[in-house]
Formats: sequence, structure tokens, C-alpha cells
Amino acid sequence: MSASASPANGSLQLRLSEQLQALSLVGETLTLRLLELEERLAGLESQVQGLHQQQSSTASSESTEVLAATEERISRLEELLNEQPSAHPAQGFGSTATVHALHRPKVEAATDADDFSEQELELNPFPEEEEQPFMDELTA
Repeated sequence: MSASASPANGSLQLRLSEQLQALSLVGETLTLRLLELEERLAGLESQVQGLHQQQSSTASSESTEVLAATEERISRLEELLNEQPSAHPAQGFGSTATVHALHRPKVEAATDADDFSEQELELNPFPEEEEQPFMDELTA
């Protein structure tokens, strides 16, 4: 029995060593792929970081330009506001020279009938129109 066990034992050892070698090759391949992935990830992270810095610098330069333009507009408005009261003293919010849009100056009425129609228009700005005959009634 011992004679038959030793050849089987040798083939078993050979088989186990082959499987162990295949397993170590798989482990080595996985390790190499993992290292490649880490390198690619580091490269992508550096690209993203570079893009982020570029965008933030672009955004900061754009915001700086917008702020500068806004400051210019504000200074122009301040100049206009400072010039307006001295150039036009009769105009303004508290001025009596302004005419309210709803108050129309009254024209002197020649007759009492005109005076009545003006009062009527002030009370009823949309008077009812008289009934007009149809075309059929005019031809008949």
C-alpha cells in the first residue's frame, strides 16, 4: 500500500503546487491592476483639482470684473444724483410745479351746457351711447 500511495502523493503535491502557482499569478495580476488603478485615480484627481483651481480663478476674475463694473455704475449714478438737485431745483418730489396726471386744467366754458357736460364726464368717464339704427332700418 505504501508503494501505491507515494505516486498518488507525488501527483497530489504536483497538483497543489500548480494550483498555488496559478493562485499567486492571479494575486500578482490583481495587485498590478490595483496599482494601475491607483495611479490613474491619482492622475484624474490631479486633473480635477487643476480644473477646480482654474474654474475658481476664472470665477474670481469674472466676479472681480462684475464688481468693478458695478462700482462704475454706482459711481455714475451717484454723480447723476448729485448733479440733479443743483441743475433742476424746481423738479423733485416735494415740488409744487408738478402737475398730477389725473387733474386736468379746466378750460373756461362758453356756455352752461359745456359746463354740464364736463361735470358729467368727470362723474361718468364712460357715458352710454345712444342707440343707433341698423342698416336695414335706414334703407326701409
